[in-house]
Amino acid sequence: MAYSYEEYLEYINESYYEYKEDEKMSNKEAIARTFNEYDLLMKNSETDKAIISVAIAEILVSHSKVLSTFKDYLMKTLLELDLKLIEQDHKLTREQYIDLISREEQVYKQLEVMPSDYYPRVCWHYEELTDEVNRFFVQINTGNLSDEEIVTKVLKRFERDCTNTLSEKIIVYVTLAENLLKLKYTQIEEMQRIKQELQLFNVTDIRDEQLVEEEQKKLLIRIDTLLAQLNNIT
Repeated sequence: MAYSYEEYLEYINESYYEYKEDEKMSNKEAIARTFNEYDLLMKNSETDKAIISVAIAEILVSHSKVLSTFKDYLMKTLLELDLKLIEQDHKLTREQYIDLISREEQVYKQLEVMPSDYYPRVCWHYEELTDEVNRFFVQINTGNLSDEEIVTKVLKRFERDCTNTLSEKIIVYVTLAENLLKLKYTQIEEMQRIKQELQLFNVTDIRDEQLVEEEQKKLLIRIDTLLAQLNNIT
């Protein structure tokens, strides 16, 4: 199926946000799934390749990190685009062509300076997952749910992520516990279970996962602070 310039931009972004919102995926997984949807269409023409690679790159530069191999691939693709061939395709108006080239130049510079992620599996990044748990907690904490129901909903929402990597599980647990502590929900059964999990956590168990050393240190500080507060209460 052939798509117009505007349709490509609309559909690619729509696919990405559906994975994010409907499928509850991390940025890294959502962009990987989106790219897989359009990968074959990049072979249709140089114009298709240019539009898709630019649109994917523009989403990527909104992330905190980008997978190193994907970054290298996209930068190479953008750099090697044949502008004369795009003109010869006659799929774009002059205005669209100018807009595309301008966006390509801008996103290439942004992509070039982005921090690289060297962990190959799809997963949440540290700040991204912390923010997402906080956002979801606030979203469901409307006064209509009991403390136990809130915990159940949060753990259900991030159930798949907690089984993906230990890093993600611990980030979910400590962020959930921080929010429960703010509301003084410290005596519920699930809080005690989370506390036990955090007490048993050893940072050496996540040395080979997605968190860099600085993020591991931040996570440990949060855990130590939380456990100290809980111990003072109990």
